[in-house]
Amino acid sequence: MKGAIETMIGILVLTFMAVLGTSYITASLNTQRAQNYHASVVQELENSDFADSVIAEEQAKALENNYNELKIEKKTSDSTGESYAKVTLDYNYSIPILNMVMDHEIVGYAR
Repeated sequence: MKGAIETMIGILVLTFMAVLGTSYITASLNTQRAQNYHASVVQELENSDFADSVIAEEQAKALENNYNELKIEKKTSDSTGESYAKVTLDYNYSIPILNMVMDHEIVGYAR
């Protein structure tokens, strides 16, 4: 009888660990998706030479893709006069089984 109870507890612990591990993997995949999206936005901005229409379109797409916010700040270098943009993507990092939702952001520059 003792062996059956220990086996059941072991199975329950293994099941919980498998579900928790799956949640962490899902959160990591969502982070990777956000990083890839951020890189594509930077590439699109560079290809369009920081066009205002592209900036507005990318900000709308970010909201459609369930990201919190996409901030794009156009700037000009003081020394060279070249344009660049600071691109910040704000997204939620969540692990539902632990009821954890954290706000993360990715910051990069388009030149």
